[in-house]
Amino acid sequence: MKVRSSMLRGIAAVATAAAAALSVPAAAVAGETNISMQAQQKDQWCWDASGNTIAAFWGYSLTQTRFCQIAHNESGSDCANNQGYLSDQQRVFRYLGFRNIGTYNSNGYRLSFSGIRNQIDAGQPIGTRIGWTSGGGHMHVLYGYDDSDGNVVEYGDPWPSNNRYNSMDYSYYVSNNQFSWTHTVYGMVG
Repeated sequence: MKVRSSMLRGIAAVATAAAAALSVPAAAVAGETNISMQAQQKDQWCWDASGNTIAAFWGYSLTQTRFCQIAHNESGSDCANNQGYLSDQQRVFRYLGFRNIGTYNSNGYRLSFSGIRNQIDAGQPIGTRIGWTSGGGHMHVLYGYDDSDGNVVEYGDPWPSNNRYNSMDYSYYVSNNQFSWTHTVYGMVG
């Protein structure tokens, strides 16, 4: 049987299109940056452990004491057990020579879930501060997301007795009866 060349070209085109469709990866439903979340070494050093976790992610090796000294312009063998801010983390990132020390936002600015996804997919963990409804605050590192069944954020917690790696629904992380997300630093590149 004689097959027309136009028919063969048509079959080849369909086969090529099918092969291309099969090789297209599915849309990402989860993403993570490979952080190694540090436990804070002093009770006021959540900012320090979180910032140092981000610095370590980018390949910098500092003790939490040295991170604190750079942030607060201290020297000697120790550093004061004082609270700190995301802007203190940026001061250390600048000292270390980060290509981008990130964008700092306060007054309740939060990244959208898609903003978190974009940062994580770009390989950039996010620094956050939460404010407790009872007063005071705490720092976390957002390191991942999962949107396969809702919008879940994954965060590292430096408090010594807490789990290092946690996940929570995005809207609950933004605000719940225990805390609300109040400050953000994102876009850091070491």
